Amino acid sequence: MLGVHGNSQVVAWSAATVAGVPIHTSIPPNILDRVELADECKHWSQSIIRAKGSTPFGLGSIVSSLCASIFLDKRNVRPVSHFQPDFGCYFSLPAVIGKKGVMSTIQMTLDSDEEAHIAKSAKELSETIDWINRNY
Repeated sequence: MLGVHGNSQVVAWSAATVAGVPIHTSIPPNILDRVELADECKHWSQSIIRAKGSTPFGLGSIVSSLCASIFLDKRNVRPVSHFQPDFGCYFSLPAVIGKKGVMSTIQMTLDSDEEAHIAKSAKELSETIDWINRNY
């Protein structure tokens, strides 16, 4: 998942792999319903909140992992929100995380539809930030 979490998040199917094998060759289309899986991911946190009332353990686990990546200079790849100069805002893309925080963004080769959806997601986020700044 790339971009902004929720309705405008983007599934990078063209870059998705299973054990390094492109997903379109490793899992037959009749086995994996991409639309259903993408929709489930968009609303996963809402499902957890309905069932448990909140998501503190998931968030705590992620924060702990990010802190370990920084303190131990692991330089592992995590999908984190960080500034995207091409779009003028912060949103999630895979990044190398180490002692200096986000050390680099992983450049992914996406198809033209995915690129367009990323641009749209960033534009919607920028518009939301502008609206907040104007009204608060």
